[in-house]
Amino acid sequence: MERTPPPGGPAAVADWSRSDSYAVLLGCDRRAFAWEWMRRSPAYRRAWAQGVGDPGEFGLVSFADPALAVAEARPMWASAIDPSVLDSIVAGHAATPGDGFDIRDLARFVSVDIGEDDNTEHWLLSNGRWVIRLAVHDGTLLGGPLLLEHHLRGMAAAEPKLHALRRLVALSRHGRLPAGLRPKETRAPRWIMELQTADAMAAGANQQDIARALFGHAIAGSRWRIENGSYRLRVQRLVRAARRNLRAPLSGPWFA
Repeated sequence: MERTPPPGGPAAVADWSRSDSYAVLLGCDRRAFAWEWMRRSPAYRRAWAQGVGDPGEFGLVSFADPALAVAEARPMWASAIDPSVLDSIVAGHAATPGDGFDIRDLARFVSVDIGEDDNTEHWLLSNGRWVIRLAVHDGTLLGGPLLLEHHLRGMAAAEPKLHALRRLVALSRHGRLPAGLRPKETRAPRWIMELQTADAMAAGANQQDIARALFGHAIAGSRWRIENGSYRLRVQRLVRAARRNLRAPLSGPWFA
């Protein structure tokens, strides 16, 4: 069954001329950028509109509506693409106080997708900015408090999962994510400019338009090609990055 595509196409995802349209991304996990590129991807938008295809081809457990920006969307990335997904099993009910995990206490953060083929529960805990993912392979998180076992294998592979586990423990204990565990992406301003550039190109803007939107206070005179060589080069690099990310939305460092 075909779905109605998002109105206005990729150019309508944000107001490219206003940097504050992208401000929410400054406090987001880098996986938010993966979603922002995916929802702009022509291939993904076609697959969504036609209601066909395998979401795994796009790194997702299930399709998510590309009309939804990161603050509202809850894309569930597959463990094949996201190394921070916790592989968990339910080992029974917790007998020791403080050991149990009760998903009901975190209901406001929860999304779930039940795998049809592998009998796996895919859980997402997120407020739209940070993300914790669990793949529960044996049992269910419905009912608790439960005793969970989390499987780690290999030194390198354990690191992103340990970070996710620290977040899960803190969220379970406090009902919120402490400041020290919230996203701090130093490259977010650059990534935002790449998104803004992609949206500008989709709206028909040229490179001079983009430069004035991004660096307006610094663009000199009216002779764009002569007086603003360094800014021309910066915009050209942004254009190349935007085209690459639109062509291959998962090619960035979003899951590193």
